[in-house]
Amino acid sequence: MTPLQGFMVSCLPVTGMCYAVLGAIKLPLAERLKMDEAKVGGLVSSFGFMVGPIILLCGFLADALGRKGVWLSGSLLVAASLFMLARTRKYSWAVVAVLLLSAGWAAMINVANVLMYMAYDNVFMATNLLDFFFGLGAFLTPTLAVLLIRRFGFSPAISLLGALVAVPAFYSIKVVMQASAAAKPVGFDTIVHDPVMWLCGLTLMFWVPIESCTAAWATTFVNSLAPTGEAPERSRRIAAWTLSGFWLCFMGARLFTAFIHSGAANTTIAQTVHVAKVTHVILAALCIAILLGIVYSKKRSITVALILIAGLLYGPFFPTLMAILLSHFPPEVHGRAVGMLFGCASVGWTIIPIVIGSIAAKKTLQRGFLVAVIDGVVLLGLVIGHFIYTPK
Repeated sequence: MTPLQGFMVSCLPVTGMCYAVLGAIKLPLAERLKMDEAKVGGLVSSFGFMVGPIILLCGFLADALGRKGVWLSGSLLVAASLFMLARTRKYSWAVVAVLLLSAGWAAMINVANVLMYMAYDNVFMATNLLDFFFGLGAFLTPTLAVLLIRRFGFSPAISLLGALVAVPAFYSIKVVMQASAAAKPVGFDTIVHDPVMWLCGLTLMFWVPIESCTAAWATTFVNSLAPTGEAPERSRRIAAWTLSGFWLCFMGARLFTAFIHSGAANTTIAQTVHVAKVTHVILAALCIAILLGIVYSKKRSITVALILIAGLLYGPFFPTLMAILLSHFPPEVHGRAVGMLFGCASVGWTIIPIVIGSIAAKKTLQRGFLVAVIDGVVLLGLVIGHFIYTPK
């Protein structure tokens, strides 16, 4: 294992933790701050709101000035945000903490995704394998959060999660991250005028809300279907384990996909991209069915099963999309391409959770989640368009 590969293995679980921590601590945080579902939706949207502008800015900075400084700055913001979230008793300060968390995560994730292309020769294998470690962090976070909160209390537990960011931060100091500033300059218009960029961006815009909202409200769906008379602690524990199971299936699907790509050594990039597009169409169609099942399920056992299946379907979608993007553009613009990709994603990430939370607060969460089903239908149309379009 090269130093760069070692760094990626250590940093991606932390970025996965940042991505999953809000869903993992949502129930105790909602009680602590007395939040309804509309405010929960506001927090989820706050995370997505900062991702767009910050990750695009970090893409330019990473391409022009180097990646290490961007990564370390993101690490500091994440640590500060979790320390703030651990101590706040006001919703407004929780929103500020989540904004800082998303800004730091955006800086870290921009660099991490660009470095995937450098870490291994096979980009489709690399994105799925390394995003497996991202999923590992997301998988461990709900269970770890529950255990830490039960053992130490809310504030010390979240502070300990913030301290974990120091591990890859120290590791990054010793890793050489190839700066693309030394490469031949390529104008930003190369990206802006490329149809593949917009197809990938719009696809992620409608994909991310499905993934993030399922993770954010999974525990609520499971908790709401608890049998009458069941102890609240048991209900919460089952909800937390369901979320962990979701992330386990999520990362397992990525590892399996990486294994499939690693065995396709003689396959050309064009053939791999074609298979990836077909896979996206199938996954999008199945996701619509799963979301409908979650909305109309009346039994906890069925809801738990559907959430676990969702994890299997969700896992390979983003890494495969990222590999399509990175394989299409030259390395010297990868930072900006990743920044623009997530910039598009932040639009859906910001708007759709707010809409779902608002409808849930006025009616029911099931009614609000029909918005995610509509989102899935739009996503299916986009991936079909991506499948049909062939770059010249």
